[in-house]
Amino acid sequence: MPSEIENLVHLRYFALTTIGSVCNSQLFKLKSLQTLILSAWTKEYQLQLPCDVLDLPWLRHVRFDKGSSSFYLPDLVQKNLQTLSWFKVTGRDSRTTNFTKVPNLKELGIYIEGEVLPNNALDSLAELHQLEKLKVKTGRVERFNLPICFPSNLKQLTLSNTYLSWEDMDIIGKLPNLDLLKLKDFAFCGPEWTPKDGEFLQLRFFLIEHSDLECWNANANHFPVLERLILRYCLDLENLPNNFEEVYTLRLIELDNCCSSLVTSAMEIQQAQRGLGYEGLVVRDVTKIELPTNESSKERSEYAI
Repeated sequence: MPSEIENLVHLRYFALTTIGSVCNSQLFKLKSLQTLILSAWTKEYQLQLPCDVLDLPWLRHVRFDKGSSSFYLPDLVQKNLQTLSWFKVTGRDSRTTNFTKVPNLKELGIYIEGEVLPNNALDSLAELHQLEKLKVKTGRVERFNLPICFPSNLKQLTLSNTYLSWEDMDIIGKLPNLDLLKLKDFAFCGPEWTPKDGEFLQLRFFLIEHSDLECWNANANHFPVLERLILRYCLDLENLPNNFEEVYTLRLIELDNCCSSLVTSAMEIQQAQRGLGYEGLVVRDVTKIELPTNESSKERSEYAI
């Protein structure tokens, strides 16, 4: 990185993609910086970041690669920081997950790697009362535990490669404002899931991608306002839950690389709704076709997979 950049003391936005080193860069000189985006040119290369990179006083939005993410939270409380993705958590030191140092985060991406995490490693997430979007992805982790509770204001949650039990879903289902949930790459494992009554009351968008789920024991009461259901590579799931034709808010069921009986089950729900006078549901099997491009830009940005 050109050393002259460090002298641009009025710089507010800085984005850099490189295979060079930024570890020794004196980014702390950029006192006016509000947005920082650092990424490696190739996935094989991992940037080494300065340990004080999050201490800049006016930072609002920070984005790193998962492999190059920072695992040092600010030394002092940073009230301006709103976006942090990705932040690396390891099992070496639970003190690095004291999220009270960034109390006003609205969007957070956590990449977990390394040894077994303490049971309370992510419990301070509950102190992020402004947090609306959370992504959690694990790498080489022997065991991952959900925090005891999430911020009540959380609206969007994505879990990837976490290998949780479906029984842990009760913690997520109780979130009062959750309207988008994405479960990717065996976020939850096990052949059977039975949701509980009174959960997912605000969920509008639900994605399950790469799952060994076989039996989904749910009904319309468990997802009363669901609008979009996306199932990808759910090869063992043969039928959608009973009475899903009574989820009258459903607008889209999208299936990708799922068994034919699941497609048939979705078509039966569509026909049942039409018989009741509800014409809005679209069933889309995209296993061999491309998605249409006529969806609004607002929908594409809000529900980007």
